[in-house]
Amino acid sequence: MDTNIPKTPGVKLARVSSKEQEETGYSLDAQDDSLDAYAEKTGIDIRKGYRIAESAAGKQKRKIFNQMMVYVRRNGIRVIIVETTDRLTRNFSDVTGIDAWLLNDERNQIHLVKEGCVLHKNSKSHEWFIWRMKVAVAEFYVRLLSEKVKAGQETKIKHGWLPTKPPLGYKTTGEKGHKIHVIDKPVAKYIRFMFERYATGDYSISRLVDKLYKEGLRTRAGNKISTSKTHVLLTDPFYYGKIRWNGTLYPGKHEPLISKRLFDTVQRKLQRPIKTPYFSKHNPVFKGKIRCIGCGGLVTWYLKKGHYYGHCYNHGNSRHCPHKTCMRQERVEEQLFPTFDLIAPKNKDVLAEIQAGLKEQEAQISQDCKDDIPRLEKLLISVRNKKDKYYEAKINKDAPAEYCDRKINELTNEEDALTASLKVTSDQEGEYGELRELLHLLAFQAKDIYQNGTTEERQLLIKILFANLKQDRRKIVHEYTAASQYLMYWMPRLNRDYEPHKNGRKQRRNGEIRPQNPELVTTSQNQNYELKNTLIKQGKNGKIESFYSDYQTLLRWRDELRNLDWQKIFPCPEASLQMLRQLLRLQ
Repeated sequence: MDTNIPKTPGVKLARVSSKEQEETGYSLDAQDDSLDAYAEKTGIDIRKGYRIAESAAGKQKRKIFNQMMVYVRRNGIRVIIVETTDRLTRNFSDVTGIDAWLLNDERNQIHLVKEGCVLHKNSKSHEWFIWRMKVAVAEFYVRLLSEKVKAGQETKIKHGWLPTKPPLGYKTTGEKGHKIHVIDKPVAKYIRFMFERYATGDYSISRLVDKLYKEGLRTRAGNKISTSKTHVLLTDPFYYGKIRWNGTLYPGKHEPLISKRLFDTVQRKLQRPIKTPYFSKHNPVFKGKIRCIGCGGLVTWYLKKGHYYGHCYNHGNSRHCPHKTCMRQERVEEQLFPTFDLIAPKNKDVLAEIQAGLKEQEAQISQDCKDDIPRLEKLLISVRNKKDKYYEAKINKDAPAEYCDRKINELTNEEDALTASLKVTSDQEGEYGELRELLHLLAFQAKDIYQNGTTEERQLLIKILFANLKQDRRKIVHEYTAASQYLMYWMPRLNRDYEPHKNGRKQRRNGEIRPQNPELVTTSQNQNYELKNTLIKQGKNGKIESFYSDYQTLLRWRDELRNLDWQKIFPCPEASLQMLRQLLRLQ
């Protein structure tokens, strides 16, 4: 070929639509080689090449195509080289731009290498007709492929599996066409940690991101997880066993990482009107925890000469608050400290007896749960069977589709309620049993934890015991949490009655022991309880056996343990366990 003949400026476009095309010799590199050889043969000077990979999103593919057309118009390019029509475009919206470029100048051409066609302004009518036909076929192929993909996705969802890549904490396993999602154990612990920490209400998302990074959580690419990504993860129902697809929730067959109860708690925290402060420089114990009783403004703190001082902030209605009084942090602590003595078992002996009583109660609760779980499981199976029958009736058109959908929704709600009840019943002998034990241990160590713990530990302790802290000039007004109310009621009574029970016993000739002064064990309140006159027997080793089964206060306490709504005290047991373990340094 004569090298003196000027070459026509052109661009080339290579494109693959699937991994199969790359694996069968239709890769981007193979197309580039083919187009380069054609350009060399026909005297076309390739000024620039464009490539569209199968991994590119739809918007990205269109962006690359538009960039090519802009370059062609601005730089006087006369030829576009592609292998086939469907490599260039698969929709008529692109055809409009291509036709306009072709009809603008008779020198503009499109070379379809494998089809042996060169399209230009003066092409025959049948060539233009074939061009349109091929675009229509390409568009039909794309739409047909989309329908097949959507049908496959819907089928996989109905079988309980997510048809895309799972979120952090899960990994994909299995052969092609039969892939499922299983827990990725090294990452899953961070996801649980993320939900449990945020559920405490003491973390903003920004602070949580930093904490997760320090703990070791990374994205699949090894980077720090972003704030927006963390928010997405915290709102993903996949973690409690549901699949969200196109705004609809479907039941999933993958193993949940967290409970729905914990997920719901996190959603409420995400929607709260006031964000948890991000502690950047100073972190006083009561930052973000106390409000002024006069104006309702948040008490802000500042450091002066090694001590923190606080008062309602100087903004808006709080600027001229008549209750505004500067108060030192130590003065707040002095008013809260007496609570630590009131809720604590008076000594290790009392704590040991309480723990013994808890173990006895746990055995009974465990037996009750074992009796209740089969009943709930039977109901759950019955609901699921009914649900399957309505699905079959809808598919076989044995009943109106709207009626079947309504019944399926009702049964789905019933299924969710039974699943939640089964979870709560199982937790009674698991999480709640541990919570009851740790709560009493925390009460015993509360003062020591506050005096010797870190600022974060002090904040957690305040959160567990106190609610609605308010400053009324130099006085702190507060309420007790449900857990603290339980301890405030029972610990003083158990502490008071323990010594008379321990020392006020008299051994009778028959080996039985009766309290010398029975009235010491009665209480001035709650007289609706009947006085128990049962006796305490002496064990073979000569020691007094547990006093729990014989005295009024202790019997009432045991009844309270059994009947108390522990779900109200600990509405989110996972987060509560995490806080208690952290405070007691058990993790």
